Amino acid sequence: MVKFFTSTFTVLVLTVAMVKAQSAINIADYPPINEVPDTKSAQVQAWLKEIDLTGAPALPLHVGAPPACPNPPIANECYWGCDGCAGDDITACAAPNTWGLTFDDGPSTFTPTLLNYLKTQKLSASFFLIGSNVIQHPEIVKRELEEGHHLASHTWSHHALTTLTNEQIVAEMKWTEKAVLAATGLRLKYMRPPYGDINNRVRFVLKKLGYIPVDWTGDAFDTNDWRQPTMSEATVIATFTKSLDAYVAGPKTKGFYCLEHDVNDADVTVAQKLIPLGLARKINIASVAGCESDAQPYQAGGTAAMPSTPGTNTTTNKPSGTAGNGSSPSGTSNSANGPSVKASAASMVSLNGLGVAAAVVAAAGALLA
Repeated sequence: MVKFFTSTFTVLVLTVAMVKAQSAINIADYPPINEVPDTKSAQVQAWLKEIDLTGAPALPLHVGAPPACPNPPIANECYWGCDGCAGDDITACAAPNTWGLTFDDGPSTFTPTLLNYLKTQKLSASFFLIGSNVIQHPEIVKRELEEGHHLASHTWSHHALTTLTNEQIVAEMKWTEKAVLAATGLRLKYMRPPYGDINNRVRFVLKKLGYIPVDWTGDAFDTNDWRQPTMSEATVIATFTKSLDAYVAGPKTKGFYCLEHDVNDADVTVAQKLIPLGLARKINIASVAGCESDAQPYQAGGTAAMPSTPGTNTTTNKPSGTAGNGSSPSGTSNSANGPSVKASAASMVSLNGLGVAAAVVAAAGALLA
């Protein structure tokens, strides 16, 4: 009972912070959509004065989207997308037998369909948001938060970060941060690099900004939704089914993070066919905040962990699925199983379904009306 009220209270704190802090978004106040922001702007220059980039690894910029792997590899680069070196990135869900459910590249006009499905299944996910899309669909970002999902960054324009200067990386992250802060009152803490393109230089800059990179658990957990229609939906499902079967046949001492998207109809519909595969195998499902038992999944604006339902409904839910097509690629990892994660397993923060979260959101709205 104490745990129930504590969890309910933290959701209330988060909701109140969101409702009170959000402000209207004027697209004209932000950089051009899907373009690397100008580092000479007054706003970016102000951000750069707040951080010290002295000591950043002197690694050459890569070229391409995603970049080709350097041959021979560059010493001390720790380039996850090419050599599988993850540094201290998060690459696996810390909770055992748990699918860290994540969606990249949104929000889009197809995201509400996914949210409807997740709500009916009482599941929480992490949404890695592109800033350019946030300013176009702030109402969807607000809904994601209100319905118990965790928000994280996927940069402003989805450019490969190893191809950008340190200052451009700051601009990509801070403009996205500003957009989400305006929409929700929350400052993001977790991020996923586009294409899984991250090395020690990029990590250095991200840490200076307070961000924790979250990769995915190697090629086996890239759902390949983005390969559609070149790869058929049936092949996407069959390939991921093999990955899930291999996982449940193993020790399951740690969970995994998948690579999925919510940018078009194909992504969203195939997700509704993949998720039931995990539930049928009694794999718990949680957001990054739930996987990592993070009671403060944002840098500022709220202290509540996202409500999740790890394991509470997996033995009784019998969700149905629909059909799909894919989005732009987000990863080129050459590591079949992904690098090992250095985090210990921990219990996940949970609420018994999203109905509680919805009730608390309604109560907070009434209080602030």
